[in-house]
Amino acid sequence: MSIDANSVASELAEVIAKIQKELNDTLREIWARHSSLYPEKLRMMDPLYDIEDRGDSIAVYVDVPGFRKNEIKIRVTEDAVEVIAQKNEERVKEEESRKYLHRQRLYKQIYKKITLPTKVRPELAKARFEDGVLIVVVPKSGAEREVEVKVE
Repeated sequence: MSIDANSVASELAEVIAKIQKELNDTLREIWARHSSLYPEKLRMMDPLYDIEDRGDSIAVYVDVPGFRKNEIKIRVTEDAVEVIAQKNEERVKEEESRKYLHRQRLYKQIYKKITLPTKVRPELAKARFEDGVLIVVVPKSGAEREVEVKVE
């Protein structure tokens, strides 16, 4: 009896992928039902982001939907961009016919520290906010630039 190693590896990979999907779905369901019990740091949303090398600068794009620009704080160091967004809203709706007061609160936070691929000049950072996307552009530090050197 001969064993086909490729077949066994393929079957094993399928089983592992199925288990991983079931585990992820279960964890997502538990998180959704019980997220209010977790510490505040764990309840923060982890935003999606992109980093673009523009030659002489680095651009970081961070998705922060549902926030206004005055709710976003940015810290830039020579090797990272840190984004903190926080929204605290309270909506009050009074219905006199039923004699009760309805309050609805919304607490939403985003935190992300993004390590940059090269050193930058944080004092020259610029940021803008367009359609739910924060764009931070920072010039690269002169010390990291690549220079071609000819052999003498």
